[in-house]
Amino acid sequence: MTKVGIIGCGGISAFHHEGFALAGAEIAHVCDLRKEAAEAVGAQYGAKVSTDYRAVLDDPAVQLVSVCTSSATHREIAIAAMGAGKGVVCEKTLADSPESAADIARAADATGQFCATAYMKRFFPASQRAKELLAGMGQLISVYARSWQPWDMWNAPLDDSLRQHPSWMVRNYGGGALVMAGSHILDLVHWLVGRPAEVVGHLNIREGMDADRQGNAMLWMPDGSIVHYEACGHPYKFVGYERNGWDERLEINTVTGRLDLYTVTWNRPDRNGALLVHMDGETGVTTEYRYPQVNPFHLEMASMLQWFERGETPAPSAWDGYVVDELIAHVTRSSRERQRLAVAYQDRVAAK
Repeated sequence: MTKVGIIGCGGISAFHHEGFALAGAEIAHVCDLRKEAAEAVGAQYGAKVSTDYRAVLDDPAVQLVSVCTSSATHREIAIAAMGAGKGVVCEKTLADSPESAADIARAADATGQFCATAYMKRFFPASQRAKELLAGMGQLISVYARSWQPWDMWNAPLDDSLRQHPSWMVRNYGGGALVMAGSHILDLVHWLVGRPAEVVGHLNIREGMDADRQGNAMLWMPDGSIVHYEACGHPYKFVGYERNGWDERLEINTVTGRLDLYTVTWNRPDRNGALLVHMDGETGVTTEYRYPQVNPFHLEMASMLQWFERGETPAPSAWDGYVVDELIAHVTRSSRERQRLAVAYQDRVAAK
């Protein structure tokens, strides 16, 4: 039985430790700077409790760690974990810069340790089916990718915590809508249709804030096809597939047909199943793939555990996580410099 350490016991960590436990792993050691937070999680599993992540890495029983801390700390912790001989599952974004993300991925290459980036939206059955269908749908024409999430940065009074610079958004995540809402969608774009070669972006930043409330980009693929991308914290309560304000969708057009992928609210994914709609361009036949409600975090951690135990490369890997961080940096830079940019990826293999 694989023994797992949890580093960081904030809200996102529950999806990690619950998923690992359901998949048959033992939660052996948990850590958080807040002792009470670590004790609460540790009590669920009879696990050791620490307030210093180094104690988890020094624990010889721990084989695999989940890094659930803020993105700015991921580089230090993930590299130290691999150096201590532990496998790593790192919550997104992999780091707070592409340079730090590349450092993590290179450390995984150098040590030969398991290192995954936790982008759970790949694990919806609807997303998996989209990947399968796209393999036979021919040349890409265009993609429309959006993540509109219901946190109002337009009409609501600006909270004092967002007027402090750096704000909690920047300290914990490295940015606003582009990072927090849009990183998952950039990962899906990369996974489903490949790596963009050029980017032009624009960030909308509310006066008094240091993080964007809206990120827009056009991303050109190597074959000339284009991705239209938007991430936004919006004021609408009833839009989207679930009519609850969560409005996240990918429309993928190819020479043989169209796919529409609708995701569900990230922290309540067990209420509704994600939806995939396939339209055959020649026959006009439209097929809806409706799946039972699942928790993609649990499917993700079960897959991670299986890959780790088999000694297989995870997907998303550390290099996959790096790609998203590189795209975020290029969209940000393009907005600042007001120009179209070629994307120069740092890793060796430009695979999907």
